[in-house]
Amino acid sequence: MQSIDRIFNGYILVGPLIIGALLSGAVYLTDSSSMPITIFQGMLGLSFLFFFLKKVVEGDLEIQIYGLESYYLLFLGVIFLSIIYTPEREEALFYSLRFIVLLTMTYLVYNSVRTERDLKIICYIAVLAAVFVAAQNLIQIYINPEIAAYNYAGQGTGRLLRTSGENVDPNIFAINFTFPILILLAVFNNEKKLFRRLVLFGLMMILIGSVLLTYSRSSWVSIGLGGLAIIVFSKKYRIVGYMGAVFLIAFTVSGTVQQLTFSFLERLLDIFAGSSDDSSKYRIILAKTAMLIILDSYLMGIGFQGFSSAFKEYHPPQSTAGIFEPHNQYYAVFAELGIVGLVIFVLILYRIIKTAYQSLLLSKKDSFSHILSLALFGSIISYYMFYNFLGGMLYDSILFIIIGLVFAVYNLQSKSKTAIA
Repeated sequence: MQSIDRIFNGYILVGPLIIGALLSGAVYLTDSSSMPITIFQGMLGLSFLFFFLKKVVEGDLEIQIYGLESYYLLFLGVIFLSIIYTPEREEALFYSLRFIVLLTMTYLVYNSVRTERDLKIICYIAVLAAVFVAAQNLIQIYINPEIAAYNYAGQGTGRLLRTSGENVDPNIFAINFTFPILILLAVFNNEKKLFRRLVLFGLMMILIGSVLLTYSRSSWVSIGLGGLAIIVFSKKYRIVGYMGAVFLIAFTVSGTVQQLTFSFLERLLDIFAGSSDDSSKYRIILAKTAMLIILDSYLMGIGFQGFSSAFKEYHPPQSTAGIFEPHNQYYAVFAELGIVGLVIFVLILYRIIKTAYQSLLLSKKDSFSHILSLALFGSIISYYMFYNFLGGMLYDSILFIIIGLVFAVYNLQSKSKTAIA
């Protein structure tokens, strides 16, 4: 049995999921244009297979649950009921199944992570994989400056250009670095040795640089908020001094940094520009139309995945520059699943962040569990903010991995407290 635990331990089952999620959109296992298979999907299939084999060999088919099952079932019940009347039945069925798979994955993560060592190695994997992806992106931009020009012209609203030929949503590409950045920040704040702090800071700068060059202001704001939460809860502010010093030096000696700084500021200040900024203008139109959809459906909702079809009835695509996808997960749930769906959805989100916060309270200060709890809590805050600017929360693979880790950490903390008592 010990050999099975070593072969199929927590980081072997969960680590590849993180790597696959970070590489998805940049690496495909097949080249089929009709149904490309991402590396994440391949890793997810292998993790489920290995987890099943482990359970069979151990003779233990019991699956531990973490307490949100009734909420999940109610939410899925509302989704499947709405498929009866949604204008996009096939799409709704496909995405509901995708949502179920990711929910199931959270239980795989929860049941796989059994020790603090598993958690440490998972964090190492997340950071190293993110640094690899970010460094590759920065090198491509350095070698091909036209990529930076293209991304600047797109201002985070188009597709992220990569020299290898793949395109990914710049917002998703940027927000994927949230968890690794916040792990590094939490460890940095707790590190006492100067050399290690400098190494951690350097790795953070690689990730943050890659995020900045996507021009995704929604990610900037969201990751910044998560980082601020970690700084406030840890009450350690040295990162502000480090970043301020590096910025002042770079801004003083580099004209390129000066130009980039002004372009970043322009992009950030435009976030609430309204009619003067196309992105903000269309977000306002989408939000107003969502309210009309809700009212016209008598608070029952238009049906799962029906937002875009309903929106086109109010605004033809040519009048909104082809934009018709929801840019806020919360009003999208309200418009599609009605008041009942929204209430259940908010309760699920509340239980997740409450559990992340309770892990902070249970963990010992300066322990690795406390550091990871800080990173997970900050990550949840970041993602909750991020999906004020974008839809697709129900299919975000990295977010669901984080949710599984939140409950896994809380479970380990609870067991530790019980053992001590």
